[in-house]
Amino acid sequence: MLITKGLLLSEENVTDLNYIQRQIAKIFSLLTFFLLLLLGLSDFLLGMSPVIYFSKLGLSLPFLISYYIISKYGYEQLIVNVLLIVAHIIICINFLYNDGSNGPTVYAFFLMLVVSSLLVHGWLKIVWYLGSLSMFFFLFYGEVKGFITVEHFYENAENQFVDHAVAILWISTFVFIVIHFFIRSYRNQSQLLYKIKERQDRSLEEVKMLNDQKNRLIALLSHDLKNPIGMLHTTLGLVEKDAFEPGEMEQILFNLKGQSYHLNKVLNNTLSWVMTELEDTPIQLHEISLIELTQEMKDMMAMQAEEKNQIIEFSIEGEDRKISLEINEIKIILKNLLDNAIKFAPIGSTIYLDLKISADKLSWLVCNGGATISAAEQQELFMFRARTSYGTKKEKGTGVGLPLCKRIADKINFELKYSSSEDSNNCFTLCRKLA
Repeated sequence: MLITKGLLLSEENVTDLNYIQRQIAKIFSLLTFFLLLLLGLSDFLLGMSPVIYFSKLGLSLPFLISYYIISKYGYEQLIVNVLLIVAHIIICINFLYNDGSNGPTVYAFFLMLVVSSLLVHGWLKIVWYLGSLSMFFFLFYGEVKGFITVEHFYENAENQFVDHAVAILWISTFVFIVIHFFIRSYRNQSQLLYKIKERQDRSLEEVKMLNDQKNRLIALLSHDLKNPIGMLHTTLGLVEKDAFEPGEMEQILFNLKGQSYHLNKVLNNTLSWVMTELEDTPIQLHEISLIELTQEMKDMMAMQAEEKNQIIEFSIEGEDRKISLEINEIKIILKNLLDNAIKFAPIGSTIYLDLKISADKLSWLVCNGGATISAAEQQELFMFRARTSYGTKKEKGTGVGLPLCKRIADKINFELKYSSSEDSNNCFTLCRKLA
């Protein structure tokens, strides 16, 4: 029993059916070997026929050999079928020389049905089921009708009790261990399936996250390039139609050069952010003058503002500093804030770009006139969802720019927030505390 129990506990997470059947075959072989030794000894002590106890002692060896073969080489299906044949021979001998239906043979028939149903594969399972039942009915019916002579050796009821008790003890032990092993294997399998499901859920979540990230990056790239490319396309269309006076062409070409320069910078900034996100690499810091950075953003967006006769007014509060910043990310955010201000501000209005520098804080403020954002809209201002909006010249917006800027700002530890000024301007602030 202890050996068998140790055998069961050797592996904790086994769920393969072939493994389970192999373990049960080993249990069956080992327990049967000990049982036959015990029964042979008890039959000898009870004074039964030498045929029965020598048969049990001699036929116990194949079970021990089978245990070794299954443990070392496998072949459990072949071994189990051979052992079933040997077991049925022992049952016949035990029936004939151990009081027939009055002895413990009926328990052995029940056990053979259990063993064959658990361990045998395919059509042989049915063969053993029908064969065991046929043998059972043949022996018992033959005894009843007198066709088979059965020897009786029980001297008294106590001998009969001992013989039955030993058989019941062994069979119940076998059934108990097998059921315990199956329940344990089922529990391990359930735990394994649960872990697999957890891994699949995590993988699906990662795929969803990557897909959302991809969509955000594509939206950012499209959003940042839409207006510059649109302006460039419109200007080239007017040139193609000779809509300008000859004296204006030099200025147009100069503006086109400026547009292409700024378009290239926007593309580089955005692509740099996209690659950082996709490759999951650390964000690059670059030392730069704060005034120089802000002036560059004003110059970049000035041409777009001029298309609507708008002016970008740049003001500075505090002394200039050179500090290491996430330049690409900040440029993307400021570009989008200025782009929105130009889009929604009235034609001919002024857009305010303020830079505030102090010892412990850095902030940019972008303000524009026009319809203020309602309290309800403010609640969803930075939520990532597509929504169509139109500027003062029917410029179409997708609604993804601000949410993307908010995500970028959060990642680089900046705060991006909205407020309404005293003169009802829409203001966006990008700020961070400095160490």
